[in-house]
Amino acid sequence: MNEESNVKNIGVINPFALTEMLMKKRVNWKRVTSPQNLLEKTLGMPYEQLFDPKFDSPLYAGLKLDAKNMLMEKIEIAVSAKGAHRALIDVEATTVWVDPGDFFEEGTEVTDPIQGALGDCYFIAAWASVAWARPYVIAQRTRATGVNQQDFVEMVEFYKNNKAVKVEVTEKMPLQSPGNYYIYARSGDTGEIWPCVYEKAYAKWRTKHTGDTPDYKPIAGGDPVGALYELTGLKKTYYANKNMSANAIWQKVRANSISKKTFNPMVAWTYSSSPGPGINYDSAHLVANHAYSILGWDYFNNNEYIILRNPWGTHEATLNVANITWTAWDQPYYGGPGWWRPIHMATKDGIFALRSDTFKSYFAGFGLVTTPEAP
Repeated sequence: MNEESNVKNIGVINPFALTEMLMKKRVNWKRVTSPQNLLEKTLGMPYEQLFDPKFDSPLYAGLKLDAKNMLMEKIEIAVSAKGAHRALIDVEATTVWVDPGDFFEEGTEVTDPIQGALGDCYFIAAWASVAWARPYVIAQRTRATGVNQQDFVEMVEFYKNNKAVKVEVTEKMPLQSPGNYYIYARSGDTGEIWPCVYEKAYAKWRTKHTGDTPDYKPIAGGDPVGALYELTGLKKTYYANKNMSANAIWQKVRANSISKKTFNPMVAWTYSSSPGPGINYDSAHLVANHAYSILGWDYFNNNEYIILRNPWGTHEATLNVANITWTAWDQPYYGGPGWWRPIHMATKDGIFALRSDTFKSYFAGFGLVTTPEAP
């Protein structure tokens, strides 16, 4: 069941990161009385219209909805754009390249990669899935290669045509001046930059940039399963939710999990826009044309649930979710004993348990990468 041809240009900007970029300061969202009002005021659009491209939301800058075919097309951000669109064009004028921290603080964690003001959720969700299911991939395929004019240099591997491609970048990241605030991806751990390094290397590789200051904008919108392959070199498989029952989807997630946690990296993506009158992304607190990581599964009160993570690190679904403490077996990539790891769904970290029938309705499909079977 190959749906690869239908998975294109999945991407939406993190509205919280975009708001910070426009305000030119870091926002402590936990202390904001009404985040919805702040987003509306800063982005210039009613909150309920932000999460579906049919309303021309600035979160989908560089993409346009083909309503007839229900697919997203890449476009140039108009030079006459205003507001948030204009800021995305002008951001390079206030960009400085600075080394903001250490590559690792505590190793790879699924909550580390946080998407920024760029529509590359497909890539952020993919590498969060890899960090969760196969964290050793991040550790083994990234290494320091020396010092170049007193800048630390990292080498990152990506895959194309079943061959590894080595990409070198320094640890200097594009930050917004004044204040040196993150524009694009950042880590959930303060002072850690491995997610930033990966995104920079990916932008350099995808744009064929030969220097150390690549343009990030062209990597907005992509294929989340393809990104899993580019990160791991493993075999891709796509599934369309319309061709499967909710139980079959849930069973497929279970089949790729051990002790409720995925061992094969998995991602999912929503429809480009609401596919029908009964699907409202705003009221469900989900996002159209968005990629999510699949972390595993659960069964609670006679209902099947799929555990997902929003790469924004917040904005969890509210429709048909389970407010539970999900416990999955976790094995450290560096060896040693594993442990049962509790994850509280009430914590605002982007992780939530969504009922499988709701997943089927709101998500267009999902996919994974696996080790090819020996001939």
